[in-house]
Amino acid sequence: MFCEPDRTGYDLNFRLFGFPVRVHPFFWLCTLIFGESAWNPDRPEFLLGWMAVAFVSFLVHELGHAVAFRACGVGSHVVLYALGGLAVPWDHVNGRGKRVAVSLAGPGAGFVLAGLVWASNQATPWAGASLFTAFLYTQLLWINIVWGVVNLLPVFPLDGGRVSQEVCVGLLGRRGIRVALQLSVGTAGAVAVYSLLCLTAFAPLMAVLADAPWWVPVGGLWTLVLFGVLAHQSYQLLQQLSWTESHWEQ
Repeated sequence: MFCEPDRTGYDLNFRLFGFPVRVHPFFWLCTLIFGESAWNPDRPEFLLGWMAVAFVSFLVHELGHAVAFRACGVGSHVVLYALGGLAVPWDHVNGRGKRVAVSLAGPGAGFVLAGLVWASNQATPWAGASLFTAFLYTQLLWINIVWGVVNLLPVFPLDGGRVSQEVCVGLLGRRGIRVALQLSVGTAGAVAVYSLLCLTAFAPLMAVLADAPWWVPVGGLWTLVLFGVLAHQSYQLLQQLSWTESHWEQ
């Protein structure tokens, strides 16, 4: 999961700030599917606006990683795929601190973009000009803040999971890999359960969410599936690690 997809004849290819960028056609399909709530046959600009916001936001996120790779002396290219993307390095980054910085640079770039969007509206109010501009403003803030925070969860292979692994290995040595995977399983499983409770409108949880700020994410089907898969993936890696350790002990 989260591996670079094969090239297709329908890829969009360009360069930005010296970085090769490839947009896989599956990216457009996924943004279209997840933007279904914005679909209105009388106002198609809302769905197109959502797709544009997703494109810009995920591109900025991956460029944050790419710029950090460059600062570490490593080249990279960007691939947008599914509902997200990858910044693919061309060499290994030496140094635990540098690897942590690279992982944090993606969400950090999104937070900066959200800050600029907010500041621009404070300087010259534009979000209230129409329903469409209000929609764009809200979506830009939501994707770059909420998805940035979600990406920082200690779940492998999200950015937070990579940071968690680096920190755990740095503090605990080889045992840190096991601890990081256990944390990944627990966190991903908790998010999956939370999403299931949201889907089933679990009354006590709904009562809490009713008074929560707008930026608190409500779980849905896609978070249930995504984090369920990530929990299972981390569990499998944990089982493989246990087998390897017992094999070498024999």
